[in-house]
Amino acid sequence: MGKLKTLEKRIEANQKAAWFENPMLMLKIRDEGLYKKKYGTFEKYLDDRWDIKKSRGYQLMRSAEFMQIAVKNHIENVHKNDGFVDKIFPKNEGQVRPLIEKLNNNGERLKVWAEVVGTGEKINAELVQTKVEEFLESGEVVQDIEYVEGIVIPSGTMHISSKENDWYTPPEYIESARKVLGIINLDPATSVLAQETVKANIFYTESDNGLVQQWSGPVWMNPPYSMPEIGNFVDKLLSEDIPDWIVLTNNSSDTTWFHKLAEACSVMCFTKGRVGFLNSEGKKMATRQGQCFFYNGIKKEIFINEFEKYGLTVGVI
Repeated sequence: MGKLKTLEKRIEANQKAAWFENPMLMLKIRDEGLYKKKYGTFEKYLDDRWDIKKSRGYQLMRSAEFMQIAVKNHIENVHKNDGFVDKIFPKNEGQVRPLIEKLNNNGERLKVWAEVVGTGEKINAELVQTKVEEFLESGEVVQDIEYVEGIVIPSGTMHISSKENDWYTPPEYIESARKVLGIINLDPATSVLAQETVKANIFYTESDNGLVQQWSGPVWMNPPYSMPEIGNFVDKLLSEDIPDWIVLTNNSSDTTWFHKLAEACSVMCFTKGRVGFLNSEGKKMATRQGQCFFYNGIKKEIFINEFEKYGLTVGVI
């Protein structure tokens, strides 16, 4: 499968992430000229392939470029004192649109978004519009921030997960999983660095695309937390009819994939507090919510005895 087809397949599969990730994928297609052979111009590509007019397409991509800047600055803590970091990202393109249409640069957009978040109010497009108008009336001048070269497409989560900011499971949890499973035969969503701790017999990195590979248990999985990736990995696991697995995810009980895991597993462990995920340098990262371990297999009592030190264990009838 060619690169263009691969990116287009991701666009077609997107659901909740589409407002943000799809325009970023389109930017990548544009910047790498992948459309030229078949469509000639990028405007024709948008119109013929996706039924998106030029003005709307570029509006979406400007929003995506702003989100790219926001993600980058979040990761690097450039704006750690202005209320933006560790708060919230725009939930839909409508919340970004007033920033894009009315403000001159991404420095201004980050400034206004920090003020939106700082209100503590429920965020919607009207609130963003109000804060944009207040900023324009103030006459304040904010310097633009440097454009981030290249497109950073999230592959792991909003906890933003990117190649620059991978989150690794601390070794004590891996060892507990190993005690329950006996061995970790497969880690289907991992990296070479993570395998220094996991030591799975078989593992698939992002470049391997574990979703298209064969799986066999016992499985340890800490999947990417963004949509649609996490849903895809959960569906793949459950479709393989593997009898022994442990999955670590955020405690997102409002999601479909969470309920699928809860219904399929033998026992769950809701962490008391948050897992202190590590970065590539071994430093703890700040997580925004608690986590949950899902276990499926016949060793329920062993799992409970091993994992009850991390939180509340709940058996599934």
